[in-house]
Amino acid sequence: MTSKAAREASKRAYGSMDELLKQKHMKLLLDIHLDPNHQAFMLFEAPTAEAARDLLAESGLIAFLDLTLHLVTPISDLLKLADKMPTIYP
Repeated sequence: MTSKAAREASKRAYGSMDELLKQKHMKLLLDIHLDPNHQAFMLFEAPTAEAARDLLAESGLIAFLDLTLHLVTPISDLLKLADKMPTIYP
């Protein structure tokens, strides 16, 4: 936030976030800054990974942040599928 241009771009990006979330049928579940690493972590509930990617692009966040997009599954859901997965190791 030491750059005036980055500060203004982030304000614009976050200013458009609520409308974009609504348009894309998404929810922002968590939005935190990881101190002192100067990284952000955002957790979305989204219909598709592409919807999340598009929101990041359309909001303008992609213009000045290094973004990594991860799909996640609750561990409880994985455990329900565990017995259906092939056993690789004895």
